[in-house]
Amino acid sequence: MSEEHLVTFNLELNVEQAYAEIRKLQTLLYRTMGFMRRLGLPENVDEAIRKIQRVIMTLRILQTAIRSLEFALAGGGPISLALAFLGIASGTMSIVDMIAEG
Repeated sequence: MSEEHLVTFNLELNVEQAYAEIRKLQTLLYRTMGFMRRLGLPENVDEAIRKIQRVIMTLRILQTAIRSLEFALAGGGPISLALAFLGIASGTMSIVDMIAEG
């Protein structure tokens, strides 16, 4: 009474454009921080710089998660899939924290 079923699916992701956009955003944020520091703006600018740095960190976490998911779906195995989901969850929580802090 044992039946064996084979299910095959093909999922193709094209994330190169997302990578390019993330890199552009990171570059923009780094240049903005450098410009703000060179201008010698007041103390509250330091808080803005910290927030920008946190956004950059979150973007990098999400970028790594996307790469892990891409690897896992290409046959990287369950550990890669777990790393991808953990990265997505971590990035999502960081975004929620940033929104909650205002």
